[in-house]
Amino acid sequence: MIRTVQPSDAPAIASICETAMRYETSAELIERRISELADDAGYLIAVFEDDETGEVQAFMQAERYRLVYGSDGWDLIVLGVKPEHQGRGIGKQMLAAFEEHARQDGASFVRLNSRVERTKAHGFYEHLGYTHKKTQKYFFKQL
Repeated sequence: MIRTVQPSDAPAIASICETAMRYETSAELIERRISELADDAGYLIAVFEDDETGEVQAFMQAERYRLVYGSDGWDLIVLGVKPEHQGRGIGKQMLAAFEEHARQDGASFVRLNSRVERTKAHGFYEHLGYTHKKTQKYFFKQL
């Protein structure tokens, strides 16, 4: 089942970040961020929990994307599924829930970014109707 994230999900999310996406993080940081963002209507943070075992097998985070020059949408920041549970339809269910949330919020589009080397993910998104719109350079400055 897909449900709203809880602070107690932080260890499972940290594990997904590290194993599925190779992002270094900590359960403490994630728990703190969940507490800060969970009640903000501009964010969607949800997990996929196995109905029988209660194991958190996936999570997603999205944020409202508001343009001064165009219509509102939603931006999927991250969708991670534990490697041992990939290929079982969990990601597809998570994307469907994300899209429905965006529709209910009045958004006219959804979008996401996927790193160049994640070719398997690209095929997954294309199979579900997403199209590659543009290629960009990513600029970053540590503050």
